[in-house]
Amino acid sequence: MNTLLPYFAQVPMLAALSDETQGKLERTAEQRQYRRRQVIHFPDQSADSVYLLCDGRVKLSRVSDQGREVTLYLIENNGIFGEAGLIGQNQTYDMMSETLQDSHVVVFKRAELANALSGSPAATHQLLTLINERRGAAESAIADLIFLEVPKRLAKLLIRLNDSHGSKSGRNGNLIKAKFTHQELANMIGSTRETTTLILNEFKRQGVLDFAGRRIVVKETGQLEEIMRSGTVKNS
Repeated sequence: MNTLLPYFAQVPMLAALSDETQGKLERTAEQRQYRRRQVIHFPDQSADSVYLLCDGRVKLSRVSDQGREVTLYLIENNGIFGEAGLIGQNQTYDMMSETLQDSHVVVFKRAELANALSGSPAATHQLLTLINERRGAAESAIADLIFLEVPKRLAKLLIRLNDSHGSKSGRNGNLIKAKFTHQELANMIGSTRETTTLILNEFKRQGVLDFAGRRIVVKETGQLEEIMRSGTVKNS
């Protein structure tokens, strides 16, 4: 399996640990390979592990009793998740984690990682920063669900995906390199697949985006920003 220290160096919480402590964690951590659409942990499951995503993509979501799903976070390369167990014993996960593509994941035992952090104020500070960022992202997502109509939420998501995954393509726009199904996009904005597909097709008709297989080509980021502000596209 891969040596883990290069991955640790990309994660502020782990990079703040001493070389000796990083070495101990590397020796005790478990490396796992997950296939696409595998659940890593369920909500209300005992939070006795913390996870580092070395490669791939994982979604953290909440699922209602009726089966409706809302994705709150996307975890990508060198992202930590399942950190709930680090803030106290006998904690449970409050979300479900599931892979969106084949993923390489490192699994730390909660007790071992908590012990490592307890000896490093700098690493503990990075953990608190991570928790605060996650809380802010969740609050922003909840506010969007309450205050933004679905087209605005989708436009905002596409802008974010374009910023994080977009690259210039030969089709007069930015190709979002990551693949997302319409259902996955719908889960990220708290909508239905049918509604999301209708809006994507309308955005295409308006010249805002195009499709390249399962990938999206953002043709006009300015128009997406206009949709976020007004809900409509200005005629050029």
